[in-house]
Amino acid sequence: MEFWHNRWNSQQTGWHRAEFNDLLVKHWSSIGATSQGEVLVPLCGKSLDMVWLAEQGHTIVGLDMVKQAVETFFEEQGLEVESTEHDHHTWHVHPPFTLLHGNVFDLKPKTIQADAWYDRAAMIALPLESREAYVAQLRQQTKPGAVGLLITFAYPQEQMQGPPFSLQDEHVFELFSEGFHVECLETRELEDEKERGLSSLSTSVFKIQKN
Repeated sequence: MEFWHNRWNSQQTGWHRAEFNDLLVKHWSSIGATSQGEVLVPLCGKSLDMVWLAEQGHTIVGLDMVKQAVETFFEEQGLEVESTEHDHHTWHVHPPFTLLHGNVFDLKPKTIQADAWYDRAAMIALPLESREAYVAQLRQQTKPGAVGLLITFAYPQEQMQGPPFSLQDEHVFELFSEGFHVECLETRELEDEKERGLSSLSTSVFKIQKN
């Protein structure tokens, strides 16, 4: 967690995009998320993708461990918020957005019961040893039948020190093998990113349905 605090404090937020994610825009309508349902966005930062999801009629619940990330989102959107403390998390609310600041892994089961979730940069921000706990939280914070859109980032892990950490397609199927149905919607090679010195780099998009 200290790593992410340091990155925000030094304004090293290269993962943030100044436009909506094209893979979200392309695939969201195809996963069958509940119309006007609640969408969980883990490790949300100040992502503009939350704005796009809200524009589709959804209410948004974002989770982040860095207070500055949450506050910056509302500041940049020009929104006044009401903030309250509850179970070791600070809830910042301006409908349709509710952003929780605190340790994602400390969130009590069923604190949130989202209809859907969206992950562009959460799982790849976590090292291998934290991913099972992350999937467990998704299971606990979503309704039966909830559907998610997961966007990954895969490369030979030994060629770069994360984050972002590599998340291979086969690991996605393994992590969500119990209690979920997983479908790969698209895989795309990222030639423009190879200046990082990587021999291969790709992104995949998954539809993940909770049973």
